Amino acid sequence: MISRYEATLNGMPLSAISADILILDIAYPPAEISFSTYRGAKRHGNRVYREYVDHRDVTISFAIRSYDIVERQTICNAVQRWAKNGGVLQTNDHEGQQLRCVLLSPPSLQSAKKWTDPITLTFRAYAMPFWEDVIPTILTLSGTSKSGTLYVPGSVDGGCFEIEAVPSGTLTTLNLTTNGKTVTLSGISVSSGTAVKIEYDDEMIMSIKAGNTSLLNKRSGADDLPMLCGENNAVSFSANVSCSVTFKGRGVWA
Repeated sequence: MISRYEATLNGMPLSAISADILILDIAYPPAEISFSTYRGAKRHGNRVYREYVDHRDVTISFAIRSYDIVERQTICNAVQRWAKNGGVLQTNDHEGQQLRCVLLSPPSLQSAKKWTDPITLTFRAYAMPFWEDVIPTILTLSGTSKSGTLYVPGSVDGGCFEIEAVPSGTLTTLNLTTNGKTVTLSGISVSSGTAVKIEYDDEMIMSIKAGNTSLLNKRSGADDLPMLCGENNAVSFSANVSCSVTFKGRGVWA
């Protein structure tokens, strides 16, 4: 059935599961912001030293417009399979954005008789509790040492840069800096044309690889390369040989 709403998980639209599915609403409960504080000596009140969002929920309400009770259950089972592993969620009102999430509350039929009742399922984003741009903003710098500025859109901070560096000779040392934080790779031996990639999975766990070889044990310096959204980001690199280095930043949105 045609709806003005659509939810797509890992590239598969919910409406594509069955022509009898009608998406009724997509709801976004406000995120709960937590504060860590400490009390100043001999003063009233507290001071905030950390602000963070623990998670973000998305609830999808839909109907199965089939009077056949067996068919309704079959379709609901198919939606359960679609949702069970979570993944990358996109909704058509958050155009160009994605949310990495897990399934918090699976859909189920509460009544065989009340066939018009809405059905709900809820996804929750933990590791990255914000929407991200599907297509990153990029800047490529070349040489043995170069700096630049990259504007990344967004309304909140919390993301990190992903980087790809391709050397023109044997790479033994690489320094990567964003907004004053530096990751250094030393004692490496990466052949010409082999890309060194810093990436994050859906759990926001960093990997650093040259081809299929991990370089995490060669890393020192900062834990991450932070990104500021809605601002210009200062980025730079230096290496022992000339490299083409691409900085990729996905805008982050509340």
